[in-house]
Formats: sequence, C-alpha cells, structure tokens
Amino acid sequence: MLSPELILKECSLPAMPQVAARILRLANNPSSSVDEVQHVIFADPALTSRILMIANSAYYGLRRKVDTVSDALFVLGFEAVKNLSIAVATKEIYNTHGLIEQKLWEHALGVSIAAGLVGAKQKAFKIPLEEYIVAGLLHDIGKAVMNQSQPQRYAMVIERVYDERTPFSTAEKELFGFTHSEVGALLFKQWGLPPELIEMVASHNNCHEVDGTYEAEGLCKVISLADCLCLRLGVGYRGPMPELCPDDSVKTEALGLTPEDIEEITESFKKKYIEEKLSFMV
Repeated sequence: MLSPELILKECSLPAMPQVAARILRLANNPSSSVDEVQHVIFADPALTSRILMIANSAYYGLRRKVDTVSDALFVLGFEAVKNLSIAVATKEIYNTHGLIEQKLWEHALGVSIAAGLVGAKQKAFKIPLEEYIVAGLLHDIGKAVMNQSQPQRYAMVIERVYDERTPFSTAEKELFGFTHSEVGALLFKQWGLPPELIEMVASHNNCHEVDGTYEAEGLCKVISLADCLCLRLGVGYRGPMPELCPDDSVKTEALGLTPEDIEEITESFKKKYIEEKLSFMV
C-alpha cells in the first residue's frame, strides 16, 4: 500500500470547505436541529440554488416543484441534503479560473449528471439516487488537489494524457509516483467521510479491486460507467477520448443495462448536461 507520507510530501491536502464542515458538524451532533442546517445552507445562495436544482431534477420525477430548502429536506431527507451540500461545496477546491481547472470541474459535473441517469436506470443496486450524484461530483477530486499543489507538473500529466491517449492514472504514476485515486482516498479519510465514498474514490478506475460494502461496489460500478460515457463524449476533455474506455460492455452487463438503455441515457445526458452546466459553472 502506498505510504501517505509520499502523497503529503508532494501535495497539500485542502481543508474541507467551510460550509461543508459546518454542515457535517451539525449532522454529527445529535442535539442540532434541521433549522440550524437550513440556516447554514441559506447563507450560501449558490449552494441553495444547486440543491434545489438537484431536488427538482428529472432523476426524482417529483410531482410538485421543490421551492425551498425545507421542501428539499422533506422530499430528499436530511442525509441526502447533507451529502449534496458537502459535494457541491467542494467546487471551491477546483478553483475554475483556469482552463485546466475548468475542464476538471466540467468532467466532475458531467460524471455526476451521468451517474444520476445511470443510477436511475440500472436495477442491480438499490442505493439512494443522490449518492450516485454526490459520488460523481467527488470521484476525481484527487486531480484537483494534485493540480492545485503542483500545477506545472500536473499540466505535464494532462499533456501526456492527450498526446499518448493514456489514462490519467498511468501518467500520474509516472510523473508523481501515485494517482489521483490515492490522493482522493487519503483526503476523504482526513475529512472523515463515509467509508463507501473513500472506497469509491480509491477504486472507481478499477472496480474489481473494491474491497468494501455492497454500497461501495454499487457506487464504483455506476461511476465507472458514467465516467466512460463522459470520456466517449469528451466531457471535460479537449475532445472525445474513446481510447480510454474501449469496451464498457462488462460495466453495462454488471448493471443490467441494455444497449438501448445506454443510448437513451446518452441522449438524456446531452440535454441535461447543457442545462445544468450553466447553473453549476457560476
């Protein structure tokens, strides 16, 4: 197993975003109230709008519009809103001012949207839908940390990915000695996030290595397929990168999805990504 000291020598792991940390503290305090959580979310208008957008998304098929955080808490539940808040708040780590940072965030957003669609369609795992959405936003956070810590060296990683059509993990291993999956897992351990999220981040590029719960396996397989969909479409890349995901039939079969299902998911994704990108990129 990779020594954490190697990662910590090369990368500066960020603290959990302030809003996310406050929500997590409240969630872990039995005496805290829903009103206190709402107050924290209300203090961040962008966070509020994104939570409402997700609550009103087609994933849930709700018959009425969710207009307030109170409604979202009622419809989705406290745990779901907590997880969504933590995931959305991590956008600040991506610092989307530069082209590389923007592309990394676009890919995270794309995988999140695709994961919601795949998660809703597949029947192999019964996991709350928002967990797939959250996992999609968080799955590549290690890339953002590596880029933030050593932007020049990480730019070399990205150039190698494009020039050699090689996976990020291969280029990262060569230039850093470790991968974004290992960085993300270490970061989430430090943050005290649930073990299934840590396992998903660690193994989403190698789902056969998952050594965790049913939930970790489900998150990993859905995120892996959602990632492939985005690679084929070039979401978060300069263009399509199908070479990085040459055959996803094993992934689709594991989730009980047909080629027709994948075609439907892909068409839905193209529309939904354009709609939600405008809201999330601000």
